Amino acid sequence: MANLEVDLTPRHPQGLRLANPVMIASGTLGYDGYGRGLIGNYPLHQLGAVIPKTVTRWPREGNPEPRWFPDSYRQAWESKADEPDGLLFLNAIGLINPGIETAVREWTPQWADWNATVLLSFAAHSVGEFGEMAAITNAAVGISALELNLSCPNIENGAMFSHSPALTRDAVAAVKANSPLPVIAKLAPNVPDITEIAKAAADGGADALTICNTLPAMSIDLPTRRPVLGNITGGLSGIGLRPVSLALVYQTAQALKEIGANIPIIGVGGIFNAQHALEYILAGAAAVQIGSANLINLNAPWRILTNLQNYLTNHNIATLSQLRGTVHPTPTH
Repeated sequence: MANLEVDLTPRHPQGLRLANPVMIASGTLGYDGYGRGLIGNYPLHQLGAVIPKTVTRWPREGNPEPRWFPDSYRQAWESKADEPDGLLFLNAIGLINPGIETAVREWTPQWADWNATVLLSFAAHSVGEFGEMAAITNAAVGISALELNLSCPNIENGAMFSHSPALTRDAVAAVKANSPLPVIAKLAPNVPDITEIAKAAADGGADALTICNTLPAMSIDLPTRRPVLGNITGGLSGIGLRPVSLALVYQTAQALKEIGANIPIIGVGGIFNAQHALEYILAGAAAVQIGSANLINLNAPWRILTNLQNYLTNHNIATLSQLRGTVHPTPTH
């Protein structure tokens, strides 16, 4: 059987070794983002890691309804089975959460019982707040790393950090100064040059990068002439995001390679099958996160993992690392 292990944070002294590269993306862990429907029903320990929904310093109630388009991802997917490339997935949840203190005190003890590798995702409004929240996580149990949501497109100023190299560097550095855990920076797609942001995150001490968050977008209902989301705009995810994210992963992997920075990339965006996951690996990702596919079928990460293992076995590939970053540039004629 092929070896799917991934060393996700080789620069960090305590490391973070995953059994395989398949992770559940923040915001899509079960029906509520925190595992409802999954816990007790699915073997979370078989996945590389899971990431509950992002928490903030203080509780948030989220954006006005409607927050999803379409209302039912599963129903929309099935109704457009013959033209899935045309399906839009939009959301503007607005980071509904109880605040980091409640999450650390009441939720992380439950996460410790999941027998899984759990990463804590959090977002902040200032560099100082990032540092403060990192310090609060020191009281948490059941988490193996921190993922900094520097780029949420559905809250006010949500993309402020990941659009600025200086702010990205300083936010990462503030978290590193206040927590001994590995730190992963989650970046935005809608920037002039993601490689500059990635290098800044590396300068700040990031142990890994997640590329990318959802893309700011909107859709309009013709009969009512109103936006389909209560927040007007939201985040585009799913199939439409994959080509964008894949290009950013490739560009970042090449840029990090040029400067000799051994910082793994986690690819996320529109992964619905093992082929999609393999595209990210070939582009330079060390691991992948499954997001929208979970909203259609909670079993998606396990199906993708099984098919990924089968692909390596059928092609006599001993380790996943043999594929990482091996995409061949298109020859010129």
